[in-house]
Amino acid sequence: MIRLVAAITSGAYFQYGLVKQTLFKTQDTCKTSLSLPILPSPLKTGKLQNLKIAIEKINEQVLLPGKIFSFWTEIGNPTVKKGYTEGRVIRNGVVASEIAGGLCQLSGIIYYLSLELGLEILERFPHTRDLYTEETRFTPLGTDASVVFPSKDLRIRNNLSFPLQFSFELTDDMLTFQILSPKPLQRHKLHFQKEIKNGYSKVSVYSESDVHGELKLCSSDEYQF
Repeated sequence: MIRLVAAITSGAYFQYGLVKQTLFKTQDTCKTSLSLPILPSPLKTGKLQNLKIAIEKINEQVLLPGKIFSFWTEIGNPTVKKGYTEGRVIRNGVVASEIAGGLCQLSGIIYYLSLELGLEILERFPHTRDLYTEETRFTPLGTDASVVFPSKDLRIRNNLSFPLQFSFELTDDMLTFQILSPKPLQRHKLHFQKEIKNGYSKVSVYSESDVHGELKLCSSDEYQF
């Protein structure tokens, strides 16, 4: 509630929101996509149900130039009444289960592709613990995005001069995030620097800039393992 009041008072609230519009003709649409596997895990059935419900809130909607995508503004409070069920989460470094667990895979794939496209990241939180190997993790370490209603959000601004349409496809084994646009989108190569010390992995993520391939620091996070 404090965050909402602050956003309204500052005027930032009115910059938020996806819109239900069909802006692109098929033959004129450029498509940029990212597909990531959903591997076997405890409470996977609940995670898939939670992902399906959340995706229905944002699928095929448009982020206009200058507007901000806020994960929780769009998804809302994920309650049992809305159909959400138990899924796996990491809270304060501890693996647990709670209602709407697993939604971090949705926020993670949105964040990962947004990083590659150079969209403006306004708010993002890493997880506190690394549970996976390089073969079993959903996104590369350092590109995850933890979301906890209502305190930890993922917020991204469309800093391009044209609208972006979000499209998702979910199967039992794969989640695909596709952005449709009237112009081609440039993907920036991400570089990872990892340092292990005292039971933690420190991961810095850099993005190649448009000028001479110079590297720009995107994030620097520590994960307990």
